[in-house]
Amino acid sequence: MNFLLSDEQTQIVDSLHDLLSEQMPVSRFRPPAPQIGNSDQAFWPQLGELGFLGIGLAEEHGGIGLSAAEEMLAYREFGRHLLSPAILGLTLGARLAAQLRPDLLDEILSGLLPIAIANPRGSVQLGEVCHGQFHLIDAKQAEWVLICSEDGSALLRRTDFAAVTDVLATDHVLSLQRGLLTGARPVCWLAASKECLYPRAQLLVSAYAVGLAEATRNMAVEYAKARQQFGKPIGSFQAIKHLCADMAIRAEAAACQVIFAALVQAEGRPGADFHSVAAKLVAVEAALQNAAQNIQVHGAIGFTAEADAHLFIKRAHVLEQLWGDTRQQRRLMLAAPFPDG
Repeated sequence: MNFLLSDEQTQIVDSLHDLLSEQMPVSRFRPPAPQIGNSDQAFWPQLGELGFLGIGLAEEHGGIGLSAAEEMLAYREFGRHLLSPAILGLTLGARLAAQLRPDLLDEILSGLLPIAIANPRGSVQLGEVCHGQFHLIDAKQAEWVLICSEDGSALLRRTDFAAVTDVLATDHVLSLQRGLLTGARPVCWLAASKECLYPRAQLLVSAYAVGLAEATRNMAVEYAKARQQFGKPIGSFQAIKHLCADMAIRAEAAACQVIFAALVQAEGRPGADFHSVAAKLVAVEAALQNAAQNIQVHGAIGFTAEADAHLFIKRAHVLEQLWGDTRQQRRLMLAAPFPDG
């Protein structure tokens, strides 16, 4: 199993990185930008035109036909640039539509049919009939909403949710709403027994988290080289060196775990469930700790809105809750068959 990128994969990463750095820099969230919500949805058609919304989807369904490995690399870059997590709705929604609603596929892959994501609040029932409370992420302008769990994946209309109310999100650049499903019938329901999208969803969330961990590592190192105290860069002080070294090791360990999980899925090896959960646990922990230590390296300015550091720790906390928090992931890991067992 080769963890190194091929020339083709390197070109994909470089081209996406250049595009996002130019079109979607993290600085887009700084004042005077609106401090609640985002306009990332306007960028989806451009990603669709370049094929990134269907990069891991088979060519027969209109995708690029690459593997989970390339899809993982794309989401790593999405995390570095803090794209709205609602992009998961398009990537996973395309897989669902390819199975059950091919009439929606072209619009999804072109980025013209936004699909929001819903995260369960407590115990919910998913299936041919859905019940429960959910958080809707960046759903205000979306017609469709995707829910994914270990039981299966559902695509519903936003109007299926009752008692929808706006709530303030920890991550203020995301719009957040609460909604209730009471006997709603999904437009598409794909049971895990037929095809389980949950390991792929976990992999993409994990890759996004690795992007956060790497971006905050880089921010801390660059600031440590530029900020001076007592006539020296603060990066020359042992306490700062240790923080940056820990961040680098943490990001590398998370990247290796996520790459391994991606290759397991790409090559059809056993243990996809186990490794996707392991990837989320390791990657989200790295994102949370690196984001916190990045603020520590920045000092007082790291707590202010004029610095970007706070954006990453808020997004890391959102990822930790998405489709199963750490406690639930540990339960799933214990239940998953060990690949070599």
